[in-house]
Amino acid sequence: MKREEKNALSRQRILDAAMEDFSQKGYEGASLSTVFAERGISKGVVYHHFKDKDTLYLLCVEHCFSSLTEALSRIAETLCGTPEEMLQIYFDQRLRFFADHPLYYGIFADAVFHTPVALADEIASRREAFDALNLSVLTSILRAQPLRSGLDVESIVEDFHLYMDFFNLRFGSAVLSSDRPAEEFLQKHEERCHRQLSILLHGVLGENSEKE
Repeated sequence: MKREEKNALSRQRILDAAMEDFSQKGYEGASLSTVFAERGISKGVVYHHFKDKDTLYLLCVEHCFSSLTEALSRIAETLCGTPEEMLQIYFDQRLRFFADHPLYYGIFADAVFHTPVALADEIASRREAFDALNLSVLTSILRAQPLRSGLDVESIVEDFHLYMDFFNLRFGSAVLSSDRPAEEFLQKHEERCHRQLSILLHGVLGENSEKE
């Protein structure tokens, strides 16, 4: 086997181990020394490929959000029906993605609900495309419907973005204080996001918008 192939396999093995540990324990709880020792991976090999714990964590976050965004983008391009039907399809796909990639949920939850303060800007840059897609879907739904007098799409989207930041902060606090399974919290989070979007739409759409 060529050196390049060995290096690629070694790097992937390290990344897989880090992904599992970060997913299960989060950034703060993960101990790379422990997880790599358990898998027979030396520190020298780890630091040959990666600078430090932060580098590995951010790479895991990047893989999570890029994979999630790619999956959701395919669905977003085909959304049709009433606003409620489109939201249902979109959020169903989010749940399906995490069901198919359970390790990514742990990374997603840690990055969104327990964002390491020192890495907040780096994490924000890696989730930009995901956030932009969510707002794009909401914008498309709003532009296809008449709005209440005095409201405009841009202001509604901006207000909703601010609201979701607050919602995720409060939701993250609830996660920390509970011992319920992560899957249960994921289901609850997606249900609440969906419900809040529905409340928003019914509060801003005009009288001539499509009835459900």
